[in-house]
Amino acid sequence: MLQENSLCLSAHDELYIIDLDKVLYLQADDHYTDVYYTTGTHFFVPFGLGKVEARLDVMPERRSQFLRLGRKFIINRNRIFRINTVKEQLFLADDRGNQVSLHISKPILRSLIDMMAK
Repeated sequence: MLQENSLCLSAHDELYIIDLDKVLYLQADDHYTDVYYTTGTHFFVPFGLGKVEARLDVMPERRSQFLRLGRKFIINRNRIFRINTVKEQLFLADDRGNQVSLHISKPILRSLIDMMAK
């Protein structure tokens, strides 16, 4: 049974179910999206990041949890623990106590800091 925390994407004869409670970040990969879970699981779905974002937009109870950063990433804002604009890195924490570093441009990180400081 699907729960409210699932994002369902269907294509042709397949259904892809993304557990939003486990998402660490989503990364654009041409016409696909790589999904990275907090558990270390990684898989791709055959949908562009824009289509995934559009589906998240119709889930207002979840939309504030996820942030689009530039053209390449949607991140789980609840997993951010460090932002370094000098090195252009955003650090996220997974469930295993590891940190995941994403390279993101300085202006985007600066905007993220400003938004989160409010």
